[in-house]
Amino acid sequence: MTRPSSSLAHLFVLSGPSGVGKTTLAQAVLDNDTNLQRAVTHTSRAPRKGEIEGSHYHFVSETRFLEMKANHEFLESVHIFGNYYGTSQAAVQRSLDQNVDTMLIIDFQGARDVRRLMRNVTSVFILPPSINALQNRLLDRAEVDDHTLQSRTEKARFEMSHYTEYDFVVVNDLFDKTVAQVHEIVESVRMSRKLEIGPTAEKIQSILAND
Repeated sequence: MTRPSSSLAHLFVLSGPSGVGKTTLAQAVLDNDTNLQRAVTHTSRAPRKGEIEGSHYHFVSETRFLEMKANHEFLESVHIFGNYYGTSQAAVQRSLDQNVDTMLIIDFQGARDVRRLMRNVTSVFILPPSINALQNRLLDRAEVDDHTLQSRTEKARFEMSHYTEYDFVVVNDLFDKTVAQVHEIVESVRMSRKLEIGPTAEKIQSILAND
């Protein structure tokens, strides 16, 4: 899948270990940016309390997910904690075709695939202020028992070791500060893209037409 060369739309990848607050952070950024939308991930896991179909995730059966994967409908997909997650190629392409910047909330493996397949990608890795803070956040989830906490902590350490693959790294210590930092990254990338691309073909033709 490729993007039209004339598009100014950009993909922003947000990654981080489970429990770091990626989804809440992304929503706060999206709520204050009318030209940024989230690509809603498909997942085979059951909804958590408060999660809404089509808003937080597209919830599908494992059978349906694997069918979509076999049909190459995902830009990236991953199997983690016993569940499948994937980003729809068609949904991302629709956003880009409409010249709307898009945010993906995916893990480091998915981020690798997106960087390999797509142009105009900026990646941001979210770190917790400490492992203890991350564990406390995980414990706030009712479904996390001691065994799950240990396995997710080990997985988190592994994921965090890949932070060097990202364009930006942000520590989610003070939430409002973190939201502001991610927003600043989005705005700085937009500005650099405009400067890099320069005037549009229409603007150039207009200049040439007015001798």
